[in-house]
Amino acid sequence: YGKGAFTGANAEGRKGRFELADGGTLCLDEIGELPLDLQSYLLRVLEEAALTRLGENTIRRVNVRVIAMTNRDLRQEVAAGRFRKDLFHRLAVVSIGIPPLRERDGDMERLVEHFVPLIAKKHQCAPISFSPAALARLRSHDWPGNVRELRNVLETATLFAEHGLADVDCLPAHLAMTPASAPDIEAGC
Repeated sequence: YGKGAFTGANAEGRKGRFELADGGTLCLDEIGELPLDLQSYLLRVLEEAALTRLGENTIRRVNVRVIAMTNRDLRQEVAAGRFRKDLFHRLAVVSIGIPPLRERDGDMERLVEHFVPLIAKKHQCAPISFSPAALARLRSHDWPGNVRELRNVLETATLFAEHGLADVDCLPAHLAMTPASAPDIEAGC
C-alpha cells in the first residue's frame, strides 16, 4: 500500500509480496483455494508484470517467477467454474505432479531420517529412534496428511519418547491404535 492509504498505515507505505519478490521467486501455496473474485487481480499482475499499490496510481514493474502449488485438480476446478481458465493457463507453464507419500515407496523412511534430527534440535534433545512396532505403524499408515502429517507425528513421538526410544504408545492416538480400531480421519492437507 502507498503512503496514508488507510488509517494506521505505515507512513512510508509498504511493499507487497510481489514487490518483495522482484527479481526472484514467489511461492503461492494452495492456489486452488484463491477465491474466484481475487483471481483476476493475480492474473493481471502475472500478465502485465506490473502492479499498483493500494492508495496509489503509480504503476510498478515487477519481474517475478511464480511457483504455484495446490492439492486440487485445477482442470476440474476450471470445468466446475471455480478457477479461471486464463489464470490456469498462465500458471501451468510447467506442471509437476507429486504423488502422495503413501505411493512413494521408501520416502517415509528417508523423511524420518531427515526430520528426526531437525525436530531434536528444535526441542534441544538427542534424536530419537523407533521401536520395530512403532516403525511398523509408521510404515502401515496411509498418510492422508502427507509430509506435514509425518512431520507432526515425528514431533509427537520425540516429545513422548523415553530414553531416546519411541514405541507405539509415543505415537498419536490414531496411529497408536490397532488399524481395526483407529477412527477414520478426513485429510486436512
